[in-house]
Amino acid sequence: MKLRIAEPARGGAIRAIPSKSAVHRLLIAAALAGLDISNEAWGISQDIDATKDCLAAIAAAMAGDKAGVAELMPRESGSTLRFLVPVVAALGIDADFVCKGRLADRPMGVMRELLESHGCSMSAEGSNPIEVRGKLEAGEYRLPGNVSSQYVTGLILALPMLEGDSAIQLEGVLQSRPYVDLTLEVVGEAGIDVVEIQSAEGTRFEIKGGQKYAMKKMPEIEGDWSNAAFWFVLDAITGDECRTEVDGLKAGSAQGDKAIMPIIRRVTEAGDKDIAIDVGNIPDLVPILSVLAAARPAGSITRIVNGERLRYKESDRLASVADLINSLGGSIEELPDGLKIVGTAGLKGGEIDSYNDHRIAMTAAIAAAICTEAVVINGAEAVSKSYPKFYEDYEKLGGKVELMEK
Repeated sequence: MKLRIAEPARGGAIRAIPSKSAVHRLLIAAALAGLDISNEAWGISQDIDATKDCLAAIAAAMAGDKAGVAELMPRESGSTLRFLVPVVAALGIDADFVCKGRLADRPMGVMRELLESHGCSMSAEGSNPIEVRGKLEAGEYRLPGNVSSQYVTGLILALPMLEGDSAIQLEGVLQSRPYVDLTLEVVGEAGIDVVEIQSAEGTRFEIKGGQKYAMKKMPEIEGDWSNAAFWFVLDAITGDECRTEVDGLKAGSAQGDKAIMPIIRRVTEAGDKDIAIDVGNIPDLVPILSVLAAARPAGSITRIVNGERLRYKESDRLASVADLINSLGGSIEELPDGLKIVGTAGLKGGEIDSYNDHRIAMTAAIAAAICTEAVVINGAEAVSKSYPKFYEDYEKLGGKVELMEK
């Protein structure tokens, strides 16, 4: 689908969509507690649909409704895949994960090694479907701290269900720590006990076996800071012309992307001074931070560092973000583990490709606010992955979107 941003959004009042990160985790915990999640529709997106569909397939396998190998469809959701691979292994369900897009190509080597050293097998890197066989065994799970936090979350969700005690030992500093904190918060609400120990070696999570998930009802879901960040950056790049109120966000949230507010303040206060932003804990903010950086005074330099894992998202986000900003008339250089953005105090506009990446499509729409010409987005439907009503909200905030091609 090709869309033209005829008029940029100008701001107003809007309600945050439910946190996708929280919903993934809560759906899994609720399903493992035996709650019926079939009618839960928290801000339905393609990723959340994928988790619900996979949980329904797991429930059918556990009930014996379907013999043989369970077929799970994570679509393009990395969270769904990496959370549920260890869960099905802990439950002893043989499963095929049928992936779409780039998902099957995203790294799973660390998880494969962990499963294969604890009683399971997993098909080779790049396989589609990804085959998981066997019953997971309790024990020590060692992995590097700079691995995707999704692996850690998957293990925290799975290991309490094993008969024996287990431990997750992270070697070095844990990257994307806020996402793990969110997982610990959710499993704690479901009655699961996880003990955290800090040492010179790194972070260790000790998990007793034989625990049962317990949840009486679904909790209220906090708003999504990751998607709200687009509206806050819209405010920042348009100054007094735009002030957006986003209702439903939790100030004390475990979501790491609430860091968008102090980052905006820091960028604003920096004036034309060069700055660096470490995105090790906030990789999802990088696309929209690129627009914030491009809007800075001409010649100012913003370096995005510690972002090498962005190459394995829905797109190679270091490459796709660089292409986005350069295509709109900005100045950005792709680095091995980050980006170097030279402020241009605005952008020209033009036609861009979303790379089938929801955050690239939404970033382009926000960038239109500082463009002198219209912005055209190819693959604009990619927003459905996380924020299906993004363009509706965009128009609620004063923007105008025109359909050019379906």
